[in-house]
Amino acid sequence: MLVCVFAPVTVRSDTGLDFPSNGDAPRNAFVAFQWLNPNANGLPMWGPSNKGVTYIWKYRPRQQNGYYATMWYSRADGHFNEGIPLYDAYYGAHPYPYPPRGGTNNPSHVWELAGMQDGRDTLGTGRSDNDTMSRMLVTNVWYTQAIRINCNENGSKTAKFYIALPSVAKSAYIEYQSAADYGNSTPRNPAITFGDSPWYRDFQHERMSGVIRHIKIIAKSLAEVDILAEAQSEALVSADGQANIWYMNINPTPDDISDKSGAGHDPTWASSSRPRLYTDSRNTVTPNPLTK
Repeated sequence: MLVCVFAPVTVRSDTGLDFPSNGDAPRNAFVAFQWLNPNANGLPMWGPSNKGVTYIWKYRPRQQNGYYATMWYSRADGHFNEGIPLYDAYYGAHPYPYPPRGGTNNPSHVWELAGMQDGRDTLGTGRSDNDTMSRMLVTNVWYTQAIRINCNENGSKTAKFYIALPSVAKSAYIEYQSAADYGNSTPRNPAITFGDSPWYRDFQHERMSGVIRHIKIIAKSLAEVDILAEAQSEALVSADGQANIWYMNINPTPDDISDKSGAGHDPTWASSSRPRLYTDSRNTVTPNPLTK
Protein backbone atom coordinates (compact mmCIF):
# COMPACT_ATOMS: atom_id res chain seq x y z
CA MET A 1 0.00 0.00 0.00
CA LEU A 2 1.28 3.45 -0.88
CA VAL A 3 1.17 6.17 1.74
CA CYS A 4 1.52 9.78 0.62
CA VAL A 5 3.85 11.77 2.78
CA PHE A 6 3.20 15.45 2.29
CA ALA A 7 6.25 17.59 1.74
CA PRO A 8 6.83 20.20 4.45
CA VAL A 9 6.07 23.75 3.45
CA THR A 10 8.03 26.59 4.97
CA VAL A 11 7.62 30.32 4.54
CA ARG A 12 10.73 32.10 3.37
CA SER A 13 11.13 35.87 3.34
CA ASP A 14 13.48 37.66 0.98
CA THR A 15 14.39 41.07 2.34
CA GLY A 16 15.97 44.16 0.86
CA LEU A 17 16.44 47.89 1.17
CA ASP A 18 13.71 50.10 -0.32
CA PHE A 19 15.40 53.42 -1.03
CA PRO A 20 13.47 56.69 -1.45
CA SER A 21 12.90 58.60 -4.66
CA ASN A 22 13.96 62.09 -5.63
CA GLY A 23 11.94 64.62 -3.68
CA ASP A 24 10.87 62.21 -0.95
CA ALA A 25 11.11 63.65 2.54
CA PRO A 26 13.42 64.50 4.08
CA ARG A 27 14.87 66.06 0.97
CA ASN A 28 18.17 66.99 2.61
CA ALA A 29 18.86 63.51 4.00
CA PHE A 30 21.74 61.35 2.78
CA VAL A 31 20.11 57.91 2.53
CA ALA A 32 23.03 55.63 1.76
CA PHE A 33 25.37 53.01 3.16
CA GLN A 34 29.08 53.35 2.62
CA TRP A 35 32.47 51.83 3.08
CA LEU A 36 34.86 54.67 3.90
CA ASN A 37 38.47 54.20 2.80
CA PRO A 38 37.92 50.68 1.40
CA ASN A 39 41.43 50.89 -0.05
CA ALA A 40 42.75 50.64 3.52
CA ASN A 41 40.69 47.48 4.08
CA GLY A 42 41.72 45.33 1.17
CA LEU A 43 39.73 46.86 -1.69
CA PRO A 44 41.48 49.59 -3.67
CA MET A 45 39.59 50.96 -6.66
CA TRP A 46 41.14 48.51 -9.14
CA GLY A 47 41.25 45.57 -6.74
CA PRO A 48 44.12 44.28 -4.60
CA SER A 49 47.35 44.16 -6.63
CA ASN A 50 45.26 45.23 -9.66
CA LYS A 51 43.37 41.92 -9.67
CA GLY A 52 40.16 43.78 -10.45
CA VAL A 53 36.83 43.86 -8.63
CA THR A 54 33.38 42.35 -9.22
CA TYR A 55 30.17 43.84 -7.81
CA ILE A 56 26.88 41.91 -8.01
CA TRP A 57 23.40 42.97 -6.90
CA LYS A 58 19.68 42.68 -7.63
CA TYR A 59 17.73 45.90 -8.14
CA ARG A 60 14.08 46.74 -8.74
CA PRO A 61 13.86 50.41 -9.81
CA ARG A 62 10.83 52.56 -9.20
CA GLN A 63 9.73 55.32 -11.58
CA GLN A 64 11.04 58.81 -10.89
CA ASN A 65 12.01 61.85 -12.89
CA GLY A 66 15.60 62.95 -13.24
CA TYR A 67 18.76 61.21 -12.09
CA TYR A 68 19.17 57.94 -10.23
CA ALA A 69 22.01 56.57 -8.10
CA THR A 70 22.86 52.91 -7.55
CA MET A 71 26.54 52.55 -6.61
CA TRP A 72 29.74 54.56 -6.82
CA TYR A 73 33.41 54.08 -6.04
CA SER A 74 34.49 57.71 -5.78
CA ARG A 75 35.47 60.43 -3.36
CA ALA A 76 33.29 60.18 -0.26
CA ASP A 77 31.78 63.58 -1.06
CA GLY A 78 31.43 62.68 -4.72
CA HIS A 79 33.14 65.83 -6.00
CA PHE A 80 35.16 64.22 -8.74
CA ASN A 81 35.22 67.42 -10.80
CA GLU A 82 37.23 69.71 -8.56
CA GLY A 83 40.87 70.31 -7.85
CA ILE A 84 44.02 69.09 -9.55
CA PRO A 85 43.75 66.81 -11.39
CA LEU A 86 40.39 68.11 -12.52
CA TYR A 87 38.81 64.67 -12.13
CA ASP A 88 39.55 62.15 -9.43
CA ALA A 89 39.06 58.56 -10.57
CA TYR A 90 35.57 57.10 -10.11
CA TYR A 91 33.12 54.58 -11.52
CA GLY A 92 29.52 53.59 -11.01
CA ALA A 93 26.35 52.39 -12.73
CA HIS A 94 22.72 53.50 -12.65
CA PRO A 95 19.77 54.62 -14.81
CA TYR A 96 20.37 57.89 -16.66
CA PRO A 97 17.88 60.40 -18.14
CA TYR A 98 17.37 59.84 -21.87
CA PRO A 99 17.57 61.74 -24.04
CA PRO A 100 20.09 63.51 -21.78
CA ARG A 101 18.52 66.89 -22.38
CA GLY A 102 15.80 67.33 -19.80
CA GLY A 103 17.88 66.37 -16.79
CA THR A 104 15.95 66.52 -13.54
CA ASN A 105 12.56 66.63 -15.30
CA ASN A 106 13.14 63.72 -17.67
CA PRO A 107 10.78 60.75 -17.00
CA SER A 108 12.52 58.20 -19.28
CA HIS A 109 15.89 56.54 -18.71
CA VAL A 110 18.53 54.24 -20.11
CA TRP A 111 21.28 52.37 -18.29
CA GLU A 112 24.65 54.07 -17.84
CA LEU A 113 28.21 53.13 -16.97
CA ALA A 114 29.66 56.22 -15.30
CA GLY A 115 33.27 57.25 -15.02
CA MET A 116 36.31 55.25 -16.16
CA GLN A 117 37.42 58.45 -17.87
CA ASP A 118 37.15 62.12 -16.96
CA GLY A 119 33.49 63.04 -16.57
CA ARG A 120 32.33 60.26 -18.88
CA ASP A 121 28.78 58.89 -19.22
CA THR A 122 28.72 55.75 -21.40
CA LEU A 123 25.22 54.82 -22.59
CA GLY A 124 25.76 52.64 -25.66
CA THR A 125 25.52 48.89 -25.13
CA GLY A 126 28.15 46.43 -26.25
CA ARG A 127 31.32 48.21 -27.28
CA SER A 128 29.48 51.03 -29.01
CA ASP A 129 29.67 54.71 -28.07
CA ASN A 130 26.46 55.27 -30.03
CA ASP A 131 23.73 56.39 -27.60
CA THR A 132 21.06 54.99 -29.91
CA MET A 133 22.29 51.53 -28.86
CA SER A 134 21.22 52.27 -25.28
CA ARG A 135 19.13 49.86 -23.21
CA MET A 136 15.92 51.46 -21.89
CA LEU A 137 15.02 51.17 -18.22
CA VAL A 138 11.89 49.21 -17.29
CA THR A 139 10.59 50.02 -13.82
CA ASN A 140 9.08 47.66 -11.23
CA VAL A 141 10.93 44.60 -12.52
CA TRP A 142 13.93 42.87 -10.97
CA TYR A 143 17.32 43.32 -12.66
CA THR A 144 20.27 41.13 -11.75
CA GLN A 145 23.34 43.26 -12.42
CA ALA A 146 27.11 43.27 -12.07
CA ILE A 147 30.13 45.47 -12.70
CA ARG A 148 33.42 43.80 -13.49
CA ILE A 149 36.64 45.84 -13.35
CA ASN A 150 39.70 44.52 -15.22
CA CYS A 151 43.23 45.91 -15.18
CA ASN A 152 44.97 45.40 -18.50
CA GLU A 153 48.66 44.78 -19.23
CA ASN A 154 49.06 48.15 -20.97
CA GLY A 155 47.88 50.03 -17.86
CA SER A 156 44.36 50.70 -19.08
CA LYS A 157 41.30 49.53 -17.14
CA THR A 158 38.10 48.04 -18.49
CA ALA A 159 34.69 48.22 -16.81
CA LYS A 160 31.86 45.99 -17.97
CA PHE A 161 28.37 46.71 -16.63
CA TYR A 162 26.03 43.73 -17.03
CA ILE A 163 22.54 45.21 -17.15
CA ALA A 164 20.24 42.18 -17.14
CA LEU A 165 21.90 38.92 -16.19
CA PRO A 166 21.82 36.08 -17.12
CA SER A 167 21.94 37.73 -20.57
CA VAL A 168 25.48 38.51 -21.69
CA ALA A 169 24.48 39.59 -25.21
CA LYS A 170 25.83 42.88 -26.55
CA SER A 171 22.45 44.51 -25.92
CA ALA A 172 22.75 43.61 -22.23
CA TYR A 173 26.06 45.15 -21.22
CA ILE A 174 27.92 48.45 -21.40
CA GLU A 175 31.72 48.37 -21.63
CA TYR A 176 34.38 51.05 -21.58
CA GLN A 177 38.19 50.95 -21.53
CA SER A 178 40.02 53.83 -19.92
CA ALA A 179 43.30 55.33 -21.08
CA ALA A 180 46.43 54.03 -19.36
CA ASP A 181 46.99 57.33 -17.54
CA TYR A 182 43.53 57.30 -15.91
CA GLY A 183 43.01 56.43 -12.26
CA ASN A 184 46.61 55.88 -11.26
CA SER A 185 46.13 57.70 -7.95
CA THR A 186 43.63 56.92 -5.21
CA PRO A 187 40.66 59.28 -5.00
CA ARG A 188 40.82 61.64 -2.04
CA ASN A 189 38.88 60.18 0.90
CA PRO A 190 37.53 57.30 -1.20
CA ALA A 191 34.26 55.51 -0.48
CA ILE A 192 31.95 52.91 -1.96
CA THR A 193 28.42 54.31 -1.78
CA PHE A 194 25.09 52.57 -2.41
CA GLY A 195 21.66 54.22 -2.45
CA ASP A 196 22.20 57.96 -2.82
CA SER A 197 24.54 60.35 -4.59
CA PRO A 198 27.70 61.13 -2.62
CA TRP A 199 27.32 64.81 -3.58
CA TYR A 200 23.86 65.02 -1.94
CA ARG A 201 24.71 68.17 0.03
CA ASP A 202 24.84 70.16 -3.20
CA PHE A 203 22.57 68.26 -5.60
CA GLN A 204 19.81 66.24 -3.91
CA HIS A 205 18.30 64.75 -7.03
CA GLU A 206 20.03 61.39 -7.57
CA ARG A 207 18.50 58.78 -5.27
CA MET A 208 18.16 55.07 -5.92
CA SER A 209 14.35 55.01 -6.01
CA GLY A 210 13.91 51.27 -5.65
CA VAL A 211 14.87 48.08 -3.86
CA ILE A 212 18.31 46.47 -3.70
CA ARG A 213 19.32 43.09 -2.30
CA HIS A 214 21.62 40.10 -3.07
CA ILE A 215 24.82 42.15 -2.78
CA LYS A 216 28.22 40.55 -3.29
CA ILE A 217 31.54 42.36 -3.64
CA ILE A 218 34.43 40.16 -4.74
CA ALA A 219 38.00 41.46 -4.69
CA LYS A 220 38.87 39.97 -8.05
CA SER A 221 37.72 40.23 -11.64
CA LEU A 222 35.60 37.10 -12.03
CA ALA A 223 35.29 35.10 -15.20
CA GLU A 224 31.90 35.57 -16.84
CA VAL A 225 30.82 32.01 -16.01
CA ASP A 226 31.55 32.71 -12.33
CA ILE A 227 29.63 35.99 -12.42
CA LEU A 228 26.61 34.11 -13.74
CA ALA A 229 26.92 31.49 -11.02
CA GLU A 230 27.33 34.02 -8.21
CA ALA A 231 24.46 36.14 -9.51
CA GLN A 232 22.14 33.15 -9.49
CA SER A 233 23.11 31.65 -6.14
CA GLU A 234 22.60 33.01 -2.65
CA ALA A 235 25.72 31.11 -1.54
CA LEU A 236 29.31 31.53 -2.71
CA VAL A 237 29.62 28.92 -5.43
CA SER A 238 32.73 29.71 -7.50
CA ALA A 239 36.25 29.01 -6.32
CA ASP A 240 37.35 32.60 -7.02
CA GLY A 241 34.25 33.96 -5.32
CA GLN A 242 34.92 31.92 -2.20
CA ALA A 243 38.61 32.82 -2.13
CA ASN A 244 38.16 36.56 -2.77
CA ILE A 245 34.84 37.54 -1.22
CA TRP A 246 35.06 40.98 0.36
CA TYR A 247 31.41 41.58 1.33
CA MET A 248 28.13 39.69 1.06
CA ASN A 249 24.62 40.29 2.33
CA ILE A 250 21.87 38.56 0.36
CA ASN A 251 18.96 39.71 2.51
CA PRO A 252 19.91 43.11 3.95
CA THR A 253 17.54 45.03 6.20
CA PRO A 254 17.67 48.61 7.50
CA ASP A 255 18.83 47.14 10.83
CA ASP A 256 21.36 44.69 9.41
CA ILE A 257 23.68 45.50 6.52
CA SER A 258 26.59 43.66 8.12
CA ASP A 259 28.99 41.51 6.13
CA LYS A 260 27.74 37.90 6.13
CA SER A 261 30.78 36.56 4.27
CA GLY A 262 33.00 36.36 7.32
CA ALA A 263 35.47 38.88 5.90
CA GLY A 264 34.38 41.50 8.44
CA HIS A 265 33.86 44.39 6.03
CA ASP A 266 30.74 46.00 7.48
CA PRO A 267 29.43 49.17 5.83
CA THR A 268 27.88 51.99 7.84
CA TRP A 269 24.81 54.14 7.30
CA ALA A 270 25.78 57.61 6.12
CA SER A 271 23.14 59.28 8.29
CA SER A 272 20.25 58.51 10.61
CA SER A 273 17.91 58.39 7.58
CA ARG A 274 17.49 54.86 6.27
CA PRO A 275 15.49 53.14 3.55
CA ARG A 276 12.36 51.15 4.30
CA LEU A 277 12.33 47.39 4.73
CA TYR A 278 11.33 45.36 1.68
CA THR A 279 9.98 41.86 2.20
CA ASP A 280 8.76 39.20 -0.20
CA SER A 281 7.42 36.10 1.51
CA ARG A 282 6.98 32.92 -0.44
CA ASN A 283 6.29 29.27 0.24
CA THR A 284 9.06 26.78 -0.34
CA VAL A 285 8.54 23.03 -0.51
CA THR A 286 11.03 20.36 0.50
CA PRO A 287 10.21 17.31 -1.62
CA ASN A 288 9.61 13.95 0.04
CA PRO A 289 9.35 10.69 -1.88
CA LEU A 290 6.32 8.45 -1.61
CA THR A 291 6.85 5.66 0.90
CA LYS A 292 5.31 2.19 1.00
